[in-house]
Amino acid sequence: MKKTLQLLVLAALPLLGVAQKAKVQNAWRALNDYESTLSDKPDFDYLKKAKENIDLAVAHEDTKNQAKTYAYKCRIMYNMYQFNLRAEQKKLESTILDKNARIEASYGSTPLTEFEEAGNALDKIKEMDPKYFDNIMEVMKGGNMPSEDDLKLANVAAQLKFESSNIAIGKYKNKDYEKSSEYFYKAAVMNSVMTGKKDTAGFYNACISAQKAKNYTKMIDYNKKMIDQKISSPYNYQTIYDAKLAQKDTVGALEYLKSGRKLFPNDVYLMNRETEIFLQKGQQDKALANLEAAILKEPNNAQLELVLGNVYDNIANPKGKSGKDTTKPADFDNLVMKAADHYKRAIDLKPSNQDSYFNALYNIGALYNNYGGTLQTQANNLPVAQAKIKGKELEAKSQENYKKAIPYLEQALSIKADDKSCMIALRKLYLLTGNEANAKIMSDKLKGGK
Repeated sequence: MKKTLQLLVLAALPLLGVAQKAKVQNAWRALNDYESTLSDKPDFDYLKKAKENIDLAVAHEDTKNQAKTYAYKCRIMYNMYQFNLRAEQKKLESTILDKNARIEASYGSTPLTEFEEAGNALDKIKEMDPKYFDNIMEVMKGGNMPSEDDLKLANVAAQLKFESSNIAIGKYKNKDYEKSSEYFYKAAVMNSVMTGKKDTAGFYNACISAQKAKNYTKMIDYNKKMIDQKISSPYNYQTIYDAKLAQKDTVGALEYLKSGRKLFPNDVYLMNRETEIFLQKGQQDKALANLEAAILKEPNNAQLELVLGNVYDNIANPKGKSGKDTTKPADFDNLVMKAADHYKRAIDLKPSNQDSYFNALYNIGALYNNYGGTLQTQANNLPVAQAKIKGKELEAKSQENYKKAIPYLEQALSIKADDKSCMIALRKLYLLTGNEANAKIMSDKLKGGK
C-alpha cells in the first residue's frame, strides 16, 4: 500500500509542472485576446485574466525562472498601465480641453504601479537571460528577424523608454520633482542602452529635477553619472559641491570643487565658491586673484564688484580674533581707494537685489567714515612739532571723508528707512561735520519720533 501511494505522488509531480506551464500559456492566450480588442473596445476582462495567470506562473518554482514568463508579464503590465492612462485621459476631458495638455496631465496623474512592474519584468529578463534580452534590443534597433511575440516585447520595451520621458514631463509639470527626476534618469539610461549614444539632455533634466526636489543623494548620483560619462558641464560640479555641503561633507565638496575648477577654470560660479573658501581661510591674495579674473569675464556684474570692494575693505581694516581693529597695512591708503572704487562700480551698476544695493551704499559710507576716523586718530597722535601743519592736513582730509560718507549713508537709509546702523552713523557724522539740525533729526528717529 505504501509503495502504491508513493508511486501516485511521484506520478503527480510532472502534471503539476505541466499545469504551471499552462498558466503561462493561459496568460499568453488571454493577452492576445485582449490585444485583439484594442482597435475597437478594449475588453479589460481578458487583461485581468492574463494577469491572474501570469501572477501564478511568477510565483511557482517551475516557471518563475523562465524569461518567457517575464516577457509576458512585461507586456501584460504595460497594457494595464496603458488602460489606466487612457481612462485618466477620458476623465480629464471635462476639465482640460486642449488634447496635448490633457495627455501631458494624464501622464502626471496616472498611478505608476503597473508601469514599474513592466519595467521590473524587463530588468528580470536581462538578469535571467542576457542573450535573449540583447536579441530583443536588436529587434528594437531593426535588426534580426523576430517572432511575433519578440516583436511585441520589443515594441513594449521601446514604449517603456518613450513613456518614461512622458511620465517625467508630466510629473515635472505636476511639481512632483522626486518622480520626475527618477523617470528622466530612467529614460536617459534606456535611451543610452538602445541607441548607444549618451543622452545628455535626459541626464541633465534628471539632475535639475533632483535639485528641485532637494534630494541631495540623487543630485550627487545623477550629476556623477554625467561626469563619469564625460558629458559634464560646470553645473554638475556646482551641484555636487552644493549637495555635499548640504550633507555636511565638506571634504567631498572641496574635492569636486577642485576637480571642477581644473576642468572649467573660467566658470564664474565655481570661481566664486572657491573665492568664498579663500576668504574663510584668510587667503586674501588668492581670493583677489579669483575675483579680478571673474570681473574680467563679467564686467557688468555688480555683485562681483561689491564682493571685491569688501575684500579690499577687509584687507585695509584687519581685525583680530576678538573683532577689534589691528595694525593697518603699509599700503592702507591705496587699499581704501581700491575698496571705494569697486563699491562705486557696484553702485553705478545698481544691483537688482535691493539688499546688495543697500550693502554697497552702506559699505562705502562706512569705509569713508572709518577712513576719516583713522586720519583723525593719526592727527591726534602726531608729535607736537608736526601737529600744526601735518595735523591740520590730516584733519581736513578726515572731514573730507566724513562728508563723502554722508550722501551714501543717506541713500542707504532711503532704501531701509528703519536701519538703526545707518541712523547712528549719520547722527555721528552730522555732529562731526557741524550739522546739528540733521543730527537732532536722526536722534529723534532713533527714539521713534518723526
